[in-house]
Amino acid sequence: MNRSILRKVLCSSLLALLLTAYDVQASGQKIATVDLEKAFNSYYKTKLIDQDFTDQGKLYRNYIARQAEQLRKDEQLLRQKLDASLNVALAPAERQKRQDEVNKLEQSLRMRRAQLEQEAADRAKSLQESAVRERRKVVDEIRAEIRRRAAIEGYTIVLDRTGKSMNDAPLVLFSADSIDITDKVITELNRGAKAAGASGKKTQ
Repeated sequence: MNRSILRKVLCSSLLALLLTAYDVQASGQKIATVDLEKAFNSYYKTKLIDQDFTDQGKLYRNYIARQAEQLRKDEQLLRQKLDASLNVALAPAERQKRQDEVNKLEQSLRMRRAQLEQEAADRAKSLQESAVRERRKVVDEIRAEIRRRAAIEGYTIVLDRTGKSMNDAPLVLFSADSIDITDKVITELNRGAKAAGASGKKTQ
C-alpha cells in the first residue's frame, strides 16, 4: 500500500473514530480501554499454561529422541548384517538366507522410521491444538473479567488498545490513561495466583 492510500485510510479511520466518540459522548455513554495483550501476558494462568506446554514438549522430544536413537542402533546393526551376508566365503544358500533376513529387517526398520516420523508429527500437532484451546480459555476468562469490571464501573463500551485494523493500523489512535482499566483487570485476575501456586506445590 503506497503512502497516499495509507494516509487516506488512516484519515478515514480517525474520522470514523472521532464521529463514533462524538456520538457516544452525545448519547451519554461511558468508554474505557484495556490492553488485552498486557492482560493476557500478565495473567498467572497464561504463565502456568506456557510452563505446562514447555514441560510436555520436553517430554515428547525426549521420548522421540530415545526412539530415534534405538532406531539408529538397529539400522547400524542392519548394515553389519548386510556386510556379513555379502561374505563370498559363505555357501550360496547361506548367503541367500542371510540376505533375505536383511531385506525383512530393512523393511521393518523402514516402517518403524515412518511410524516414528508420523508419531512425532501427530504429537506436535496435538500439543499445538491443545495450546490453542487453553489460550482461548484464558482469553475468555479475561473477557469475562472485563465485562464484570465494565458493569461495576458503568462502562458501556470497552476498546482494546492493542487491536489492529485490516491495514494493521491501531483501532484506538489515542486514549487517556485515566479511562484504562487494564491494571484493575490484571489485579482481579491474579487474585487466585498464590492459591494456585500453593496447590501446585502440594501436588508435586
